[in-house]
Amino acid sequence: MIRKLLSAGLFILFAFFVYMDFSPGIELILVLSLAIVAPLWESVGYLSLAFLGFLLVYRSIGGFVGIFTLIFAIEYVESIHLAKRNAPAEHYYVLFAGTLLAVPVYYFAYLLSLYAPSLVNTVVGAVFIVLLYVLFYLVVKR
Repeated sequence: MIRKLLSAGLFILFAFFVYMDFSPGIELILVLSLAIVAPLWESVGYLSLAFLGFLLVYRSIGGFVGIFTLIFAIEYVESIHLAKRNAPAEHYYVLFAGTLLAVPVYYFAYLLSLYAPSLVNTVVGAVFIVLLYVLFYLVVKR
C-alpha cells in the first residue's frame, strides 16, 4: 500500500514539474499520458522517459526545473518497477540517493561548460543522469 502511495506521490511531483516545464500544451499531454499508462505496461514508462529527455534537450530546458523533472520521472518509473517486484526498502533508498546525486553532477557539468563552451550543459547533465541510472540498475540487479 505504501509503495503505491509513494508512486502516486512521485507522479504528482513529476506532473507538477512537467507542467512547470511545458505549461498546458501538447507536450504536457503526451508526456503525462504516457506516464499514466506506465503502471500497466512498464515499456511505456521507459518510452515516456526517453520522450521527456528528448523534449527537455530539444526545448533547452535545464537548470533546477529541468533536472528535477527528469529526477522525478526516473523515480516514478522505477518505483513502479520496484513495487511490482516487491523490492526491499534498500532498493528505494538507492534509487533516491542515485537520482539526487544528479543535482551536484549537473551543476558540475554546468561549471565545466563555462570553460568548454562547445558542451551544452543540458546534454551533459542528461548523459550523467543516464549514467547514474545505469549505475542504479547495476547495483539493484545484484
